Amino acid sequence: MRKRLVKKIKVALVQMDVGPDRDKNLSRAKTLIEKAMNENPDVICLPELFSYMGSFHDPQSVAETKRGPSITMLCDIAAHHRVHIVAGSVLERTSKGRPKNTCFFIGPNGRIISGYSKMHLFDIHVPGKIRFEESKFMTPGKNVAVAKTSFGRVGFAICNDLRYPEIFRRMILAGARIIFLPAAFTKFTGRDHWISLIKVRAIENQCYVVAVNQSGKNADGVRFFGSSIACDPWGNFIKEGPPKGDAVLACEIDLGNVDRIRRDLPALKKIRRSYPLRIY
Repeated sequence: MRKRLVKKIKVALVQMDVGPDRDKNLSRAKTLIEKAMNENPDVICLPELFSYMGSFHDPQSVAETKRGPSITMLCDIAAHHRVHIVAGSVLERTSKGRPKNTCFFIGPNGRIISGYSKMHLFDIHVPGKIRFEESKFMTPGKNVAVAKTSFGRVGFAICNDLRYPEIFRRMILAGARIIFLPAAFTKFTGRDHWISLIKVRAIENQCYVVAVNQSGKNADGVRFFGSSIACDPWGNFIKEGPPKGDAVLACEIDLGNVDRIRRDLPALKKIRRSYPLRIY
């Protein structure tokens, strides 16, 4: 007999101002998670690189494995509280070359369900305003990830992936109804792009987007936009965080809304798997 999926869940977004001291960041993350547990969430989501935002000039030296201190701590917390945790992301050490930027999804038994490594690295150079080149200290991931849960399938993207609609559509076609997006989206680009892109990805895929951002600055002084957001399939923001500082935001996600919107406006059923092109 097929098990019925849970229709309503509670999600907690944990926005953080992350610094270069991993121990302090982990202590702050633990404190914020404990605060989030007062809301009785089913899922907690942290921001990208939640445990370290310092110098990346020697990235392998600050990278860790999934058995390192950051993910081990979150696995213990998940098991203790019986909660799912979207573990933001960490620099995951590789056997050679640059590390990957990986988001681990942890189940309420404290075990890792899935891992997704950021596919689209953020490189920007606007003379006199901002320079940020992730491709110099990270290697991109190769696979999209969708995980099965008691409340259906969920997908994962990280920060700059938000600019690439193809990855979101791939997850939706694989059955995802919620996309979790840990991020360290910059203030320079966030002012014009963050809110618009989250809204568009939710509307065009008729899904929830839970986007949890950093709110401080990196070692080079690049500031992050904060303003973590939970967006429903119609493009309405059901929760929005402050532009600065730590924050815990809790909201209910009704997956019945996904089913109703997709039934009433069956746009996804009309997707063509290929689009032949003529150039005149």
